[in-house]
Amino acid sequence: MDAMVAERLTASPRIYDIYGYCGTAIVSEYFPYGDYETVAVPGSGYQLSDRSASADNQHHDGAPPPPPVLTTSYNAIAPPDKLRIALQMAEGLADLHGAREGPIVHQDVQLSQYLLSADNVTLKLNDFNRAEYMLWDEHKQQYCKYAEGHGNGNWRSPEEYYDNNLNEQVDVYSLGNNLYSILTGLWVFYDADNYANIAQRIQQGETAYINPVYLDPHTSPSRAEHHLATIITHCHEYNPQDRPSIFEVVDFLRKAVEEI
Repeated sequence: MDAMVAERLTASPRIYDIYGYCGTAIVSEYFPYGDYETVAVPGSGYQLSDRSASADNQHHDGAPPPPPVLTTSYNAIAPPDKLRIALQMAEGLADLHGAREGPIVHQDVQLSQYLLSADNVTLKLNDFNRAEYMLWDEHKQQYCKYAEGHGNGNWRSPEEYYDNNLNEQVDVYSLGNNLYSILTGLWVFYDADNYANIAQRIQQGETAYINPVYLDPHTSPSRAEHHLATIITHCHEYNPQDRPSIFEVVDFLRKAVEEI
């Protein structure tokens, strides 16, 4: 699957170049600077209080976690570059969702799936082993949803944790997680390191905490970060149909980049 998706998208400058494969081995271009995760989250990514660092990480009182620092991000990415990187990530996904044969769902969108090219500026999307080709229903004239099993980890959408039928909107939700870490330098639920607890909170509709200061253009530390915070909230809509398509995300970010 990984090799097939990479081969089908070989024309895209935003997808890693594959040179050949055999069995479980793939020969691809070399990425000397690794992935983007260590750039976006250079530290632990956590801010664990005594309560949240307990064994079960339970959110007993329902209180929101403390907000991250507003004027200083936990990474060293300049605000305009945050938008530029966010746009590159969205454009890579758009190439999958807009594939000529029909939408391809990446289904494992994480910071570590985006690799820095030799210029140390351009990002390329990789790792398609969990990819899903959407099938077309001739009778209903629409793409079929599919089943994948219960989601694992802390980077999934609500419908993945519920083991519901899925579509390409799972990628949009997970992209929102990437953008959150680019914005803050923290993991999406930086007050807990228990995946089961995080999954439960996402199932209940909780999203990664964004201080309202970011969402107000008059109080945000920068215009770029305001735009980024805004699109994150849209990507994190609970219902898949309420989220923007990846093409709408790209359009929003392109306009934001042009403005900045």
